[in-house]
Parts: sequence; structure tokens; C-alpha cells
Amino acid sequence: MINFLAATLFGTMISFMVLVSPVVFKVLSTEDTKNFLRMFFPRLFNFGLILSGLLIFFCLREENTFAQILSVIIFFGFLINQFIITPKINKYRDLEINNIKGAKKIFTILHFLSVCIFVFQLLLSLAIIFN
Repeated sequence: MINFLAATLFGTMISFMVLVSPVVFKVLSTEDTKNFLRMFFPRLFNFGLILSGLLIFFCLREENTFAQILSVIIFFGFLINQFIITPKINKYRDLEINNIKGAKKIFTILHFLSVCIFVFQLLLSLAIIFN
């Protein structure tokens, strides 16, 4: 069950990166992209929270300490992205759109941090699969 959940998490995350993200920016207008992503990310992060929470549970049940530690890190990555970074990204993106000085730099830093966490979670899920 641990490998199945980690693979599902990995597949979901890689699908977003490879399939959804490139299409959204090519097909939708700036306003539609903003609206879509602001609806999509909370759902993606909530799904990640559920999967990683289940992953923690099954790691505890099967006494897989290595996978358990990685699952907890993945879980907290989704929590941080969902409840701390994403609201700030949205705030600074709106400020950037309204030409508020310095907003673009903060938005870029926050977005980069969010992407780094996401990629790290992706790598950790792979580590669980191949453990």
C-alpha cells in the first residue's frame, strides 16, 4: 500500500508539471490562468495532504520508519504550500499586477520556494517507491 500511495502521489504531481501546467499557460488568458490556478492549487495540495496523510498511516502500520519520515516531510510540504506560501503568492501576484513596487520580486521568490518544495516532495515520493 505504501508504494501504491507514493506512486499515486508522484503520478499526480508529475501530471501537473508535465501535462496541466504547460497547457494552462499556452491556452488560457492571463485572467483565466489566474482563476484556474487559484482553484486548482488548493485542490492539488489538499489531495496531496490526504495522500501523504494516508502514507504516514500505512508507514506507521507497517513500521517503515524511513518512508514514515519522508511521508511526514511530504505532508508538511503540502501544509506549508497550502496555508502559508500560496496565499502570499496570490497576494503578491495581485500586487504585481497592480504595479506595486517590489511585489514582483517577492512573488518570484515565493513562487520559486513553492516549486522547490514541490520538486523536493516529488523526489521524496520516488525515494519511498524505490526504498
